[in-house]
Amino acid sequence: MGLFGRRKAKAEAAALAEHLVLDRCWDDIALDMGVDAVADGHRKAALALLRECRDDHETRTLRVRALATAAIGQSTEIRELLTEDELDRADAADVLLWLGSTLIAEAWEIRGGWAPTVGEERLKLFSSRLREARDPLMAAARLAPEDATPWVELQRYARGMRLERPQRDFVWLEAMQRCPTSYPAHAGRLQSLALKWGGSHEEMFSFARDTVAKSAPGSPLAAMLPTAHAEYLLKEGDRFIAEGSAWAYVKLNARYFTTGLRAELVEADAKGSASGVWAKEVHNLFGWAMLESGELDRSRWHLARVGNRPSALPWSYSGEHAYARALVRLGVSI
Repeated sequence: MGLFGRRKAKAEAAALAEHLVLDRCWDDIALDMGVDAVADGHRKAALALLRECRDDHETRTLRVRALATAAIGQSTEIRELLTEDELDRADAADVLLWLGSTLIAEAWEIRGGWAPTVGEERLKLFSSRLREARDPLMAAARLAPEDATPWVELQRYARGMRLERPQRDFVWLEAMQRCPTSYPAHAGRLQSLALKWGGSHEEMFSFARDTVAKSAPGSPLAAMLPTAHAEYLLKEGDRFIAEGSAWAYVKLNARYFTTGLRAELVEADAKGSASGVWAKEVHNLFGWAMLESGELDRSRWHLARVGNRPSALPWSYSGEHAYARALVRLGVSI
């Protein structure tokens, strides 16, 4: 592509990016409405949505995280809901779960940015707010002992607090006892094993490949493999940039997906399934990996199903308008 062709593609991507719906990677109209309502201060809307999915772990986790993000800045008001007289045990568990997840979301909003760019004072505020999430999540787990969702959220708490491995292992195992096929629990475990959170590339890939091998045909857990590749490329790319090795960074991205890695991704894609409430996230992950590995038809198929709702991971790792640029390159319309 010549200079003018690149300029045209860049302009097309920028125009397309204006039509994307960010931070709503789901097919859930009720959740769209609930997020808008909570953002406007109508907190009872969130409780109605959580009440609907008490026996559906995957939906419950997706919804509570979305509603927590919408409620950033409202944790004090959510806490006040616990004082209402008509609150029964199940309703209290919903409020506590939402409160804990909201405190996590508020903590990450305070932190912002990558760790090397975050000042000491902000990190202190981050840790202080994140620490508050533990008690409501543990209380939610006690009130709803069969629910895996508080334990999945505690994975995020443990990772952010940089707890020791035995503590991280504990919350992971508690989540697995309640829902062995939990997509968000596996995604959280992979993050916990990543190098940037104190693990290693070897541990992360071993977990991803073992998860794919053990998952049932049609499971969305196959997406752990492209997730691991995204995390690896981000960490190694950051390292090369920090070392001033621009050429090494270029070579990493140009030559990373060998024939063997491509074949492994295709096999995982064929085994897995982008169905259920995490379908769009899975399509995003495989769509990105297939694009980067040169499997353009497979990428086009996945991204056509993402539509205008990209996920932050992996596209936020690839620069401005990364998802829109991918659509332009593939000729996918939304």
